[in-house]
Amino acid sequence: MRVEVLKEIDPGDDTLEIPWASPENPHLRYVDLKAHPALITQLEECRRFPPLADFLRKVNSMGSSFRTAKCDVWATTELTEDERVDFQLPFKTGSYVDLLFDRSEFNSALGYHLQLGEKLRQALATFHASAQVEVSVRRCLFHPEERWGYHLTLFTHAYGADGDEAAREGGRALDALGEALAGIDQILRQALAALPDRSPSS
Repeated sequence: MRVEVLKEIDPGDDTLEIPWASPENPHLRYVDLKAHPALITQLEECRRFPPLADFLRKVNSMGSSFRTAKCDVWATTELTEDERVDFQLPFKTGSYVDLLFDRSEFNSALGYHLQLGEKLRQALATFHASAQVEVSVRRCLFHPEERWGYHLTLFTHAYGADGDEAAREGGRALDALGEALAGIDQILRQALAALPDRSPSS
């Protein structure tokens, strides 16, 4: 599976705000799925594409080093010329998830996000699917501190001879992405646990 890591932090590139709300639809707004995991099944995107719900549960699970902020999923037959040449399949299922570190100090460091993107690329390099993943490192404005930091937008694009096959490949790609994050999370938590305790002495 093709995996590409992009750094999109120039003026004019897409950014995220936490919390966010749609100016057009007040019902579309940030939901803290880590604090309220039961709300995952109520998301319209998850009702349309159950593999997305599984991914969100895994990433937002208790003790995870990550959390999510925004997501979407879609199906289309509008493919780029490169997609048509590379996959030679007419249907596509696409999705994206905005990913954050659970620890706020990590969200301020560009290097952590670039390293995470590269680790995901390496972890997914041998996974075989009619799909591709794009990991975009982008800027994020955290309210109410008005503090700028970073996040990852994880795009998956999966292809099939019909809509059902594209959706199945999209589910496989999301599952592989979730497993890769879980493996990275385990290593990260072990490394943090090995750090000296910096709490003040009693």
